[in-house]
Amino acid sequence: MAKTTQPVTIGANSIAKIGNRFFLIVEVEAKSPGVEIDPVFGVRTTAKQAGSLIRAGVMRTIFQKTPPKPSRGKKVELKGVLFANGRIFSVFDVENTTDVSVLVRINREQANKLIRGGTRIIKVIRKPF
Repeated sequence: MAKTTQPVTIGANSIAKIGNRFFLIVEVEAKSPGVEIDPVFGVRTTAKQAGSLIRAGVMRTIFQKTPPKPSRGKKVELKGVLFANGRIFSVFDVENTTDVSVLVRINREQANKLIRGGTRIIKVIRKPF
């Protein structure tokens, strides 16, 4: 029997602490012949949920002062602009030996420029489950 791959999987996923709030940053990857959809979402969590997820193996989100740069064996893709807890970030998917989200703090002017240029606004589910 041939091995089948799931058309929808979870890509980069991590816990971000932004100010005093926690967010699960998750990439949903949907792939089939002729289709590649991979949006990133933010999901507000409680501190208890975030701690439990980290203990279970979910990585902490990487925060950097400058955008990550692609290199040999490292793919970098700008996924969108995230507005969370009064702060604004550009969100990058970085794929090398791992698949991780990298957040870079930006100001409103930079965010507006990215959005005008076609960058998506990352949807955030603001009420914890």
